Amino acid sequence: MIEALQRADRRRSFGEYLAVTVGGGVGAALRYEVWTWRGSPRWLLMSTFGVNVFGCLVVGAALGYLWGRPAPVARAALFGLACGFTTFSLYAFQAVTHRGAWNSVVYLVGTPIIALIAMALGAAITKPRPSSIR
Repeated sequence: MIEALQRADRRRSFGEYLAVTVGGGVGAALRYEVWTWRGSPRWLLMSTFGVNVFGCLVVGAALGYLWGRPAPVARAALFGLACGFTTFSLYAFQAVTHRGAWNSVVYLVGTPIIALIAMALGAAITKPRPSSIR
């Protein structure tokens, strides 16, 4: 995915833009649904934490699966879905506005560490072995 994003000179197709748009809309709708299941402040923190970790696991798994495959539309859809679903801006807002400094520190430090582990795990699980890449 990073390689695809680094090739700024390549023209994007309409399908890629459509995939990002649809993926972003679906991701945002899913995120909103999870966020509104319950209204307690603790649920808001835990749902954001869970969505970010789960989203990173899914992105890692998808990137592992797409590794070495030409699939610009699938990558665009993944990018849109991930950006719409995971909520690091909301994560930062909640961390600085949540009561209890200790909870905020644990939340701020724990989320990125666990999310990065989840992304690496997802990629490791689905990345094809060298013999399966054509």
